[in-house]
Amino acid sequence: MISLDKLRKRSGLLVGGIGIAMGAFLLGDLMSSGTSLFSSAQGVLGEVNDEVIDYREFETEAQNIDRIFSGRQDRNGLRDNLWADKVNEVIMGEQYADLGLSISSEELAGLTFGYKAGEMSATARQFFGVSGQDVTSAQLASLIQQIHDNDPQRWMYFENVIRKERLSQKYSSLIRQGLIASNIDAEVYYNEQGTQASGRYVFKPFDTNVEVSDSEASSYYNAHKEDFPQNASRELTLAIFDILPTQADKDVIKARLTDLIEDKVVYNKTAKANETVEGFRNTNDAQSFVDAYADSSFDPTFYAEGQLSPAIESVMRNAKVGFVYGPYEEEDSYKVARLNARRNDSIQVAIIDMSMDASEETSNEIYAQASEMAVATDAESLEVLADEKNVALTTSIVQDADRSVAGLGESRNLVFWAYNDKTELNSVKLEDQNNRIVVVMLTDISEEGTQDLEEVRFQIEIAVKREKSGEALTEEFNKHLSNASSIDDLAAAMNLVPEQVNTTAFTTNAIPGGFEPNVVGAFYGMEEGQISNPVIGNNGVYVVSADDFKESLAPKNYTALKKQLESQLQPRANVEVFNALKELADIEDNRAKFY
Repeated sequence: MISLDKLRKRSGLLVGGIGIAMGAFLLGDLMSSGTSLFSSAQGVLGEVNDEVIDYREFETEAQNIDRIFSGRQDRNGLRDNLWADKVNEVIMGEQYADLGLSISSEELAGLTFGYKAGEMSATARQFFGVSGQDVTSAQLASLIQQIHDNDPQRWMYFENVIRKERLSQKYSSLIRQGLIASNIDAEVYYNEQGTQASGRYVFKPFDTNVEVSDSEASSYYNAHKEDFPQNASRELTLAIFDILPTQADKDVIKARLTDLIEDKVVYNKTAKANETVEGFRNTNDAQSFVDAYADSSFDPTFYAEGQLSPAIESVMRNAKVGFVYGPYEEEDSYKVARLNARRNDSIQVAIIDMSMDASEETSNEIYAQASEMAVATDAESLEVLADEKNVALTTSIVQDADRSVAGLGESRNLVFWAYNDKTELNSVKLEDQNNRIVVVMLTDISEEGTQDLEEVRFQIEIAVKREKSGEALTEEFNKHLSNASSIDDLAAAMNLVPEQVNTTAFTTNAIPGGFEPNVVGAFYGMEEGQISNPVIGNNGVYVVSADDFKESLAPKNYTALKKQLESQLQPRANVEVFNALKELADIEDNRAKFY
């Protein structure tokens, strides 16, 4: 019999299976009880095709899902999945409504607990942890009743998962049924795969020394602005002050450890008399001694030969019980080790470790240096102060949804700060990150739109040079083509050497000179012996001549080819259809303002 407790344990496994099986269509509409999740005009987390996603309701649902899975999911990942589900819910909901797709109560019942043999979905089997043969209807009914009585929200979540999975399957099936290959498709595919062309070409590379004027660059930029999109971003300039111990700090820690080794006489103010305090070497209770003074707890393990740290393995293995070694340095700590006991061939070692942390005085000094840099008013003054203090500056570009900053790692709070409406250009933030102090300046604000001309000037100059050179070379080829009856005549007139292409296939997109799909296409666009017009390729301008075409000797089995094409085409329906619909949707994502 399956228990509710076992079901709870399986819930974590269910998430992984759901993600693989259904992709983005699942994380469910847990709180759907007849009230819309898109009702509030305030706290708008986002909009999808004019449907509002309210922050408070979204967060409540995220918290409920987190509770269902006992907090085992990463909260950021959980919210990302839930957002994806809300987007899918609107986009695909419109598709389902238009097509009249739905799930009847009887169908959902069959999928959920399989009262008819073989109907239970794979997701339901995973949820219940059954194979279909090791559970009876009575057992399932008892378990379902437990869930209804003890955790109804878990059941609502589960039913929504199954419902969305089935709707997605129905929709994908409809799309796949429409993706068929015709005889024409099979014939084109057969010819493209089987026909091989041979021929020759002459070629002149682009002239990279062509001059590009400011007006030409500007004209190209204005005509191709869509090629230079710019996402909204912020540039942060960082000065990182690592809080590291000085040699004096290390010496203090080393001396503190050394002072613990031997017995010492101290004055007891209460008894008004001197008394002897046992040291590490002579203590009869090493465990209490370690727990009282060390950063780590006492380790009672008996270690066989070769299992101890190399720093103490040999010296401890050959020592007598009570022997003390150290202080020695290991893993950013000073340590003192005492051979505590032997058991056959194994030994127990008591170790007092103290981390080599920076002292309060050192930390305050580093903080003061960082504070002095934080008075900078612009990037130039920040660089001056960095030079004076011999501190390296680094820059990081962040976007509003980023959770980390290059060089710092997880730093969502800094991204929030950079995108805050009150944070102006050249604003400075002093960030205390435990073992380091970071001075952060907002040094650039880029809004969504088009990159500035100067930012893409190098790309533009390359494009204009190719364009101008291509036009000049095309004109040069055309001048000589008028008097050429063969590729050899053209090559001789232009002092070029024809290059040979042997049996290239239409789908290769390459010739011996490199990746040139336009040139390959030119070979297949002419008859034998014909000379092409100039073709502008990736590396220069070409004129080609086809010498021979060899047809495939394979039989024209269009039925098999159609099945092959359909097997390549139909699986794409599962993902590409939704991606296309998402591209067409109007999506406003404000999550970065909340998380």
